Amino acid sequence: MKYLLATALLLAVPVHAEDWAADLRKDAQAMHDDIAKNHPGPVDPLNPGFAAKNDEGLALALQRAQTTTNYAGYFFALQAYAARFDDGHLSFVPADMAKEPKLDLQWPGFLTNFDTNDVQRVVTRAADAPVPNGARLVGCDGIDAATLAQRNVGAQYGRWNLHASRVMRGARLFVDPGNPWIQRPRRCTFDVNGSTRDVDLAWRPFTVPERELHLPAAWHRAAEPIGLKTLPDGTVWIALSDFDGDLDKPAAKALTPLIAQIAAERDTILASPRVVLDLRGNNGGDSTWAIRVAQALWGMEAFDKVNVESTAVDWRASSGVADRLKGILAMYAAHPDTPVDDVTWIRNTLAGVNAAIAAHKPYFHDAWDPKPPTPPPPPTHARIYMVTDAGCASACLDAADIYLALGAIHVGEETSADTLYMDVRTPVLPSGYGKLSVAMKVYRGRPRGNNVPLVPRYRYPGDVADTTTLEKWITEL
Repeated sequence: MKYLLATALLLAVPVHAEDWAADLRKDAQAMHDDIAKNHPGPVDPLNPGFAAKNDEGLALALQRAQTTTNYAGYFFALQAYAARFDDGHLSFVPADMAKEPKLDLQWPGFLTNFDTNDVQRVVTRAADAPVPNGARLVGCDGIDAATLAQRNVGAQYGRWNLHASRVMRGARLFVDPGNPWIQRPRRCTFDVNGSTRDVDLAWRPFTVPERELHLPAAWHRAAEPIGLKTLPDGTVWIALSDFDGDLDKPAAKALTPLIAQIAAERDTILASPRVVLDLRGNNGGDSTWAIRVAQALWGMEAFDKVNVESTAVDWRASSGVADRLKGILAMYAAHPDTPVDDVTWIRNTLAGVNAAIAAHKPYFHDAWDPKPPTPPPPPTHARIYMVTDAGCASACLDAADIYLALGAIHVGEETSADTLYMDVRTPVLPSGYGKLSVAMKVYRGRPRGNNVPLVPRYRYPGDVADTTTLEKWITEL
């Protein structure tokens, strides 16, 4: 709420309250129109249902606007709109965390999450919680546990068919942020050591100290600082927890010297008993970092033989995509650490998009000569392991594809997955409260399929965020 300061009496006089229904209507329409104009999906002949899904999402958001009275109604209506696409590169998030109204969170004193067998169990609790850690959720209010999680969480975030999505989001089932479009559980049944226990949930404020304690315990995710270390037994551990493409951000400033170190010490690194490429905590970013790590560790000759790329890319020919590419080109051209080939690639891509726009074509079709199949990976003295967690997506998956082709052994958790729509813009919606993540291109002929995760050769049976225990486990493989 905005206030006018009266000069004489110093009174706070309300000017107006935010009209969240109006914000939802205009932002939903803008979201629909941006996707229709700039996303590759609406003109993709291989995805004929995409445009209809966009229309259906708008219709649902406008319907919900009829009863929206607060920020939670606005936010969760648009989040559910984006979730309908089941695409990690199409999302709705707050535009400005400082501006975002705070949601009053509640919980019943415990959180559940999915284990490796997709069973929902209590994973963290307050001292007075009515169920112990490890208790299995049977269901709530007559709805079985799996259906309840899909209805209350999966429909809000999408891609619920992926085990990684359930692991990453499952803890939200017993966190109530005031979403008016779902009904929070009231009475739940648990299996506690073989005995059934019915519990009436006493929802209460989820305080900041409680969140700081219990949410990390429920999510089980680690992100080691980017860098290289040597374990006591000689194992070389390389942490690659972020591939942010902004060259002025901390990830780039850490990755640049790390890659130089790997290249300079390559022979010593490969003479170690094993090498670990730790991708835990990596949500993606710019796959160029993954390529540069592979070139430094395995060498250019081996990398040049790898064939994990698509056969072509179709860039949506639109002003929004062109503007985003202009911004990337300006950043690359102004930064001294940008490889010349990267600047040339962005410049050529922008030229291609502009030419397609001028010719009224839906796409700039960027194809290349197919490479022969990847030969057997090059021999190295060291066994090279690659660790992933459930959050590995986008450029992290690109890295995993490359490292696996070069002979890395996949360990840890099953990854997330992505569609064939990649490389995003992040336009802010008219209200200023939300922004989109909208893909700009679609892969053609990518070896890894649409929304297909990578499954480790060796699944880690424990808490993958426990670095010390994970290190010991890998050294014993």
